[in-house]
Amino acid sequence: MIRTVTVQTLVALAVAIVISLVAGYGSMSLSILLGGIVGLLNFVFLSKSIGGLLNSDKVAPVMLIFNMVRLILVMGALFLLIYLKVAGIIGLSVGLTLSFLVVIRAGYFSSSKKS
Repeated sequence: MIRTVTVQTLVALAVAIVISLVAGYGSMSLSILLGGIVGLLNFVFLSKSIGGLLNSDKVAPVMLIFNMVRLILVMGALFLLIYLKVAGIIGLSVGLTLSFLVVIRAGYFSSSKKS
């Protein structure tokens, strides 16, 4: 499922970037790309973490610490991108939202196929 979500997210990001370039928002396209990449990396690390939790007999404190570190890294990366004015808040929000919607969509269709 990770590969499917990755491909679908990259396609959705490419479409959003093309739309922003055509509409004349060239500076926003980089922000959309960076937001989508941060969201995609967050999903990949989250899925690895959940897979590790499900495959173990007990919840390891290391996994809980790893999840907190992952969250801090994502927030730190977003803060750094905004602080250094590499990306805008709106573009980052669009990219993160696109990656989140692709994950929700893939999860919905994956769960409906199993029923």
